[in-house]
Amino acid sequence: MWPLCGGMLLLMHALVLVSAQFPRVCVTPEGLRSAQCCPSPFALENDPCGASTGRGQCVDVSADARAHGPQYPYDGRDDRERWPLRFFTRACRCNGNFSGFDCGRCRHGLTGDACELRVPVVRRNVMQLSAEERRAFVNALDQAKRAPHPDLVIATRRYPEIFGPDNSTVQFENISIYNLFVWSHYYSVSKTFLGPGQDSFGGVDFSHEGPGFVTWHRYHLLQLERDMQDMLGDPSFALPYWNFAIGGSVCDVCTDDLMGARSTFDTNGISSNSIFSLWRVVCESVEEYDTLGTICNSEIQSPVLSP
Repeated sequence: MWPLCGGMLLLMHALVLVSAQFPRVCVTPEGLRSAQCCPSPFALENDPCGASTGRGQCVDVSADARAHGPQYPYDGRDDRERWPLRFFTRACRCNGNFSGFDCGRCRHGLTGDACELRVPVVRRNVMQLSAEERRAFVNALDQAKRAPHPDLVIATRRYPEIFGPDNSTVQFENISIYNLFVWSHYYSVSKTFLGPGQDSFGGVDFSHEGPGFVTWHRYHLLQLERDMQDMLGDPSFALPYWNFAIGGSVCDVCTDDLMGARSTFDTNGISSNSIFSLWRVVCESVEEYDTLGTICNSEIQSPVLSP
């Protein structure tokens, strides 16, 4: 459970080898049964991890094998333990400036065929963006909310049920770029299902209650930023930051040109003048997931509430 708690590694922050969750190309029945995720980049054939051009190689995944600490008194009960070995024991390890589940991308801040060109990515104070820049940022978020992720899918069942009732229909779903960002955070904090009729174990919040808090959330935001860069075709796109300490008790980003003002008709809702009033949340039925042992799917639910 982080260095403090033993060997559990969180989704998305587990290994250099596996910097994504579930690549669509790897979650076929054959791929899961082989426990290998070493696809060829750029739709090539028989070139795992781009090995022929030196981009990477398919290797055995090495996960922390130390015993869990006392904060997590179980072993082998949660798919996230020693991630990603429950699903994949072999994956791509990328060389140099190459990255991605198939080594087909460049490391953050680099571009070019050989990933040799540095791209400045400047994260600015959101309150200092011009009106045009604010519109562009909000529109990009809305596009990410609607655009299916081109490469990744989400699991909707735990591994014991991942092949479905017929043992051949894998339980994964497509999801939008932004909703994947939400789902990943949900998955990192979800409780450990111990079985029907038993309370799920929530004694450890793996991405908040430990030394990985800052680095995990940093990586989480970097992945959203990278996905939005790819979506926009702009490797210099940067998520702005918000200094929430400046506004005091006033939410200074809660305006219709940023994150949405409070509705004048519904004190819990967002102003209809904001594009976010049309958004719907995912991963809302947390108690149901914990009780039934299911995992949040891509179903949209209630409107976003005003802060």
